[in-house]
Amino acid sequence: MKVINKQDLTQTVEISRIDKRLRKNYNIHESLDETVHKLLNVLQPGTVLPIHRHLHPPKKETIVLLQGSLIMELYDENKQVVASYELSEESGNFICEIYPEEWHTYFPLEKDTLVLGIKEGPYIPYKDIDVLK
Repeated sequence: MKVINKQDLTQTVEISRIDKRLRKNYNIHESLDETVHKLLNVLQPGTVLPIHRHLHPPKKETIVLLQGSLIMELYDENKQVVASYELSEESGNFICEIYPEEWHTYFPLEKDTLVLGIKEGPYIPYKDIDVLK
């Protein structure tokens, strides 16, 4: 059994605050070859996640908000926002599932925003065709 405790989360939050990317992952899965990847991601305002999709190979991604708030945006091929959703206590939205062909990114509205991300493994780095530049 693997248990993630308060100390693990506190350390991940502290690293996210000083990391140049303003975010830090805590992998729950133990190997990049596992068939399901589960990770905690602590995000600080100002972090930039590139607009991307999970099409090559196709994978759904589930994001579960655990703390804080964020905006999830979907884009078309021209980098135009086609949908925007707030995940927060106030909005009542806590979970979203992103389909492989959907260009997306998300950004935190509050410090120490914490999400659980789940997607199919194994880990395969993004191909250029799956990052919108």
